[in-house]
Amino acid sequence: DREHVRASVELNRAGMRQLTDAFERLGIDYISSVGNFVTIDLKRPAGAINDALLRRGIIVRPVGNYGLPNHLRISIGLEQENARFIAALEDVLAA
Repeated sequence: DREHVRASVELNRAGMRQLTDAFERLGIDYISSVGNFVTIDLKRPAGAINDALLRRGIIVRPVGNYGLPNHLRISIGLEQENARFIAALEDVLAA
């Protein structure tokens, strides 16, 4: 189903732009990706931030087991899901 694949690829591209635009605005470094996720570098241990996001109902993946203890892997979601994650991340980082 070429139309479904095309729509899925465009949805992922738009979500990636939404997230990376927010990371740039917030001064958060990230690893460039063409997949369905992006990895951010928080420049500090990511565990506490992951826990705070979990308390807000946001599930991301810590990647310390890959030798990246300051990083979180964020899956691309729908526009409103990405917006909810961005707002929660801003709140956690401001605390």
